[in-house]
Amino acid sequence: MRKFIIFILLFSLCGCGGVSYPKDNIIDSLKALVKKECGAESEAFIAGRTLYLDMPLEGLTSNDQKQVNDAVQKMQTAIMAITRVTLSTDADIKYMVVNAYSPDKSVLFRILQNIDDIKSYLYMRISRGDYQSRSLFEIEGHETAEAVIEDRRDITEGEFVGRMIVGQINMAARANPFLGALISMLQLRYYDVKDGVLYLTVSGTADEKGIDFIRNMIADGTKEYSKKYAFNFKNVKITDQNGDIVFDIEPDTAITN
Repeated sequence: MRKFIIFILLFSLCGCGGVSYPKDNIIDSLKALVKKECGAESEAFIAGRTLYLDMPLEGLTSNDQKQVNDAVQKMQTAIMAITRVTLSTDADIKYMVVNAYSPDKSVLFRILQNIDDIKSYLYMRISRGDYQSRSLFEIEGHETAEAVIEDRRDITEGEFVGRMIVGQINMAARANPFLGALISMLQLRYYDVKDGVLYLTVSGTADEKGIDFIRNMIADGTKEYSKKYAFNFKNVKITDQNGDIVFDIEPDTAITN
């Protein structure tokens, strides 16, 4: 997926020089482009500086691999479409979100990107590896998918950085069986940013060693992404489902926003 997105960004360079999709009709233009390019119906929304593209895709959870491949191809084409539109509009867009989900909203694949990151990679201000670490992929199951789809709010910088920290930890978990089991037990999720404090939640359990391991990962992730985006948190608090603090982390740097 990541290599594909890098490819489409290079392909989209041709659209960076002008305004092909004026802000007054960006929603209709995006839906029409998705329909033309991948033959799929979609809905588009703007919330503040965030552009959303929602796509119900048949076959996304099918047992037929051919149907799954077709759904993934449509999703990739839709990412190409929203990238082209975002890079060729005069609308003030900072974040783009693609929600690709099963028609019954039981499974959601969500892609969230900062437009400045896309431009920085295209103009070689950041490396390929750095760009890859700035692409956020989230997967939601039947318990959370529908609520996430309907939550079309304007993404703030604090939320983006917070979700990126959690997303990269979860991504690492998918590649490491031990870490995956640990993350699965804790079920780490982004919750909120309030008064400079990042709130994450855990809904599972782990032993003291596991908690320490996750604490260190969150601390490292907070330092890494605070530096990338020059956005630092006063504190990171991890709570359980009842809102009680499980543990907290005080970053070395003070908040700058």
